[in-house]
Amino acid sequence: MYERNYSEPYVGPQVPYSTQGLAVITIIVAMLAAFAFVPARDPSKVIPGVACSVLSETEISSVVGTPVRLSPTTGTLCRYVATEASNERSVMVIATREVTPHPRVAYTVDVVEPSPQLASYEKSRLVALIPGHVAQR
Repeated sequence: MYERNYSEPYVGPQVPYSTQGLAVITIIVAMLAAFAFVPARDPSKVIPGVACSVLSETEISSVVGTPVRLSPTTGTLCRYVATEASNERSVMVIATREVTPHPRVAYTVDVVEPSPQLASYEKSRLVALIPGHVAQR
């Protein structure tokens, strides 16, 4: 039977550095490959109570006719502002929880700009883009 001298420190098996390096590289490549095949974020997926998940920046930009970016937000009130300095337009999306026997989240869309007639047309187009028809008109 093998007897070990416990007064000496344990020395594990010696693995060459090239093998260790190859193992680390293999693990990193496997993780990168796993992340490469993750499906892209789907802007049509709605997270209940998070207004920013209802409409994407590209959808709003196509309706409003100018590029927009999402301002810093808490998630229940989302403000998309035009990126062009000459344009003062913005779109507000507000998530509210309805108090009904079957509670759900409703979304209010408001287009802020100097011309109210154009804003109401764009507002109805944006509301129509919200999946599930849970928006207030």
